Amino acid sequence: MSDIQLIVDVLRNAQKDFTYDFANNPETCRILLATVQYDAVLSAYQMSNFTGLDICKWQEELNQVIPMILIAGSIGESTVAHCIKSGFSDYINRQQIEKLPEVLQRSLVEFALRRQDKIALEHMRYSAKREAIINQIVYEMRGTLVLEEVLQTTVDLLHQALNVSRCLVFLLDPQHKPQVRYASHATPDREQVIGKHCYLLEYYHTTLSRGNPVFVSNIDQADLPPNILSKANEDGIRGFLIAPLLNQEVYWGNICLHQCDRHREWTGDDLILMSTISNQCAIAIQQAKLFEKIQQQAQQEQLLNEIIREINSQLDPNYILSQIVRQTGEYFQGNRVVIFSMKNQRVQVVHEWRSSENVSSLLGFHAPLSEWKEPLGYFASQSGYFLADLNQERVGYGSSWEQQLDRGNIVSLLRVPIYIREEFFGAISIHSTTKNRFFEPDEIHLLERIADQTAIALYNAQSYERLEQLVKKRTLELEQEKILSEAANRTKTEFLNNMSHELRTPLTGILGFSNVLIQEFFGPLNEKQKQYISSITECGEQLLNLINDLLDISKLEAKEENLHPQALLVEEICGACLSLIQERVKNEGLELRKEIAPDARFCVGDSRRIKQILFNLLSNAIKFTHAGSVTLKVWQNEDKICFSVIDTGIGIPEAEQALIFEPFHQLDQGLSRKYEGTGLGLALSQKLAQMHGGDITLESEVGRGSCFTFWLPLNHDLMQTECPIKAWENIKSGG
Repeated sequence: MSDIQLIVDVLRNAQKDFTYDFANNPETCRILLATVQYDAVLSAYQMSNFTGLDICKWQEELNQVIPMILIAGSIGESTVAHCIKSGFSDYINRQQIEKLPEVLQRSLVEFALRRQDKIALEHMRYSAKREAIINQIVYEMRGTLVLEEVLQTTVDLLHQALNVSRCLVFLLDPQHKPQVRYASHATPDREQVIGKHCYLLEYYHTTLSRGNPVFVSNIDQADLPPNILSKANEDGIRGFLIAPLLNQEVYWGNICLHQCDRHREWTGDDLILMSTISNQCAIAIQQAKLFEKIQQQAQQEQLLNEIIREINSQLDPNYILSQIVRQTGEYFQGNRVVIFSMKNQRVQVVHEWRSSENVSSLLGFHAPLSEWKEPLGYFASQSGYFLADLNQERVGYGSSWEQQLDRGNIVSLLRVPIYIREEFFGAISIHSTTKNRFFEPDEIHLLERIADQTAIALYNAQSYERLEQLVKKRTLELEQEKILSEAANRTKTEFLNNMSHELRTPLTGILGFSNVLIQEFFGPLNEKQKQYISSITECGEQLLNLINDLLDISKLEAKEENLHPQALLVEEICGACLSLIQERVKNEGLELRKEIAPDARFCVGDSRRIKQILFNLLSNAIKFTHAGSVTLKVWQNEDKICFSVIDTGIGIPEAEQALIFEPFHQLDQGLSRKYEGTGLGLALSQKLAQMHGGDITLESEVGRGSCFTFWLPLNHDLMQTECPIKAWENIKSGG
């Protein structure tokens, strides 16, 4: 005790403010070291039952960093060195006890710096450890888009790094309640906790959903409701730390740490680590969800494209609908997909797909609408709906509805109506027969799009069926009209043939007698008689030409005209036609021109009909030309030969040019009265040209004249084999 009093007196004399405890046995010493935080320990070398070296050992076990000063009498230097090595910070000989305040102050400063260094070192080690954990988790996140791997790795690393009892990840279930999805492999009751909901998360939901962590070091001192405390004690929780998984204001769930073996003082470093990891996990969840959504959208588009492809490749509604229910069932992985129709106040299942034969069939199920209350509500609504637990939805929908549920063992369903052009057809429905199933909004939207495609398929099939019926009806009508038309054409042709024969006989007699009278075989005629006889002859010839034109038109329309094509000399054809009109041209005071290109020597066609075409064109040109010239111009190119009749006459208005080739069409009535004709010449000529594979085209300007071009295709083979050799030799010799 004298040593203790001496030490106290020295320190007080040095004006040191302090308190102290005294231990004279090892048990008291160990208890004091473990329960009291001292600034320094002063010890003798040897005490009863223990030594100063024992105290050094106990301090090391308690991980205490405080100065230990050895106060002893004369001991050897080797002993002092041994003590210093064993943990004593300094040594004072009893004879120099007055130096204790100085030595103590020096040791306190030194050990304060040591403690700071230790704290800094521990902080650096923890930071390095934390960064290593974060880097490993981030590395795992970057190495895979599989969310399960990322979150499982996270809870395993956190459990190991923080030495907790449980490390859990809660994600929101379809009802937006946090549910354990992942537990560290070191969690003792891992299999039991996965799938459970957490009362703590429900209690702290508001705080967590705002992005704030929650931690409790001692559950017994936490301000929690009794029922929450009771459940926590049942689960053995002594302390917990919960960090929210929140990114861009989207709350995904939580990471939860449980300490069950002791109370846990959560440090700032623990909170930083959990905050960093939870942020990374939230980002990983969001990226995985985005990737999953992109994949899901791609799969949905693929499904819709396949359905559209089926719709476009088939018009059989039964086949199309069977493919739609099959592809829908396989994509949604349901147990059954059915299509209902509502017709004649009855609801009936018209198409069905089942995942296996073990799933009962509803195909053919039907019921009166009056016994099915459900269709009057949700069934015919404009949007899709789902019922997750039909055991709670049975009451009030009618016996037929409940009968369908029982027969189909339906637990959950998603149903979307089908409207064809705003007219209600029925619905497409997905059934789950084994478990309750929640359908996400995007799944409902996808089924709505499938329903739209189903409506398109049904509408196309109905339209095709209506069109087919209409085509059949119209085809039958056209066949009847064709029969009547052919009968009318035959009647017309027979009539014209008979009438032409009946008209030609007396007309031939009239023309014959007129010719006899003109030649004055029975005596001379006076001028008046000659005038009348000439008029009779002219009118007879016009009537005969009209009859011939009518017969030709009738034969062409009835396709009874046969051509006899052969190789013809262009010079000969043109000369024959010009000789027939040469006198008329002279009488009208016009100039007649002929321009035949040197290479335009042969053409292929029916000689009589080609002359008829050219004669008609030349006659028209003379008729409508008062002064100037009429030109027949012939040339050819690689594939056709052209005959152009060019006049300097009155021309044809543009409005009349499109109708000029119609049978019986003439220019306006004033011209019709001035220029006689039947209006059949151009129509007959064009039809004959087209029968030859050619045509007649027109270019005209009022007041300046017209150009009618009749062209024929060149037939080189026929010209080479059938050209008259003699005529060819005459042309070469210039004869």
